Amino acid sequence: FLDQGVLIKDLTRLRKRYLCSKLFLWDLVSLLPTDFLYFAFGIETPLVRINRLFRIPRLNEASDRMETRTSYPNTLRITKLMIYIFVLIHWNACLYFAMSNYIGFGDDPWVYPNITDPMFASIRTQYLYCFWFSALIFTTVGDTPVPVREEEYLFMIVELLIAVLVFASVVGNVGNVIMSLRNRDNVFFPNHELVKAYLRSHHVSKELQQRINNWYQHLYINKKIMREYEILQQLPLHIRTEIAVSVHLPTLSKVTIFQSCEKSLLEELVLKLTPQVFSPGEYVCKKGDVGHEMYIIKEGKLAVVADDGVTEFAVLGAGNFFGEISILNIK
Repeated sequence: FLDQGVLIKDLTRLRKRYLCSKLFLWDLVSLLPTDFLYFAFGIETPLVRINRLFRIPRLNEASDRMETRTSYPNTLRITKLMIYIFVLIHWNACLYFAMSNYIGFGDDPWVYPNITDPMFASIRTQYLYCFWFSALIFTTVGDTPVPVREEEYLFMIVELLIAVLVFASVVGNVGNVIMSLRNRDNVFFPNHELVKAYLRSHHVSKELQQRINNWYQHLYINKKIMREYEILQQLPLHIRTEIAVSVHLPTLSKVTIFQSCEKSLLEELVLKLTPQVFSPGEYVCKKGDVGHEMYIIKEGKLAVVADDGVTEFAVLGAGNFFGEISILNIK
């Protein structure tokens, strides 16, 4: 646990804090060996283990921890939602079976058929039938038998109200996940639709529009991220530095003019690096351009060509650089 922001790992303090907390009481009650009551009430009495439900707060705590640690939180949220729905349908199926037992198996078309019938006597058939009936109610995708008794009507009313809440929860959670994915894409990649609208409004040539579309397609296919600063700006400076060192230092250390530099200087330089992505066939710069940047090739190959665009003088690969004259002011 944290004490004034300091992580405490001392077992004595951990034990003392845990024994004095409410969580200890919840855990103790949930772990009581109530299974021995089966000897008194029989194996057909699952309520003797109902104290296990006191572990639900621990389950929620573990779920929150997993969501903060996993690299795929949206996938985890969808998985949790599906598990919750499955458990709810399972509990409802058990309640429907208990309701049928109370009214009498096979007394009317709504309850579970008579278990003396060999077709509906097996435990597996009983569970599958009740689970199917429960799923029909909660998903509202099929016709369920019409209730006959008042108890059945009340049961169905409560079930349909819960089904509405479940449906709203599913739609809301899925909508949040989709919105989160869109926000992630908007941060990771530039907004293509806005650029398209701008090009159309200014009647930019089809050829140039196609080049821009190819560049966007290249970004998405190769998962290139252009807005590193916006993604990492919430992190403290020292953590941003460590991330930049981890991502860019191997590339920077390949550059010959930086190989003899101290590590502290390289760590300062990596914070100044800005990723630039060029799609195949694009020119990085041309003869006569005013240079303001130094380029370091991280991956891919770059050809130095003549004015005709065909004759190749050299091919540069990862670790090569050019444009250093423009920033180092070398005559």
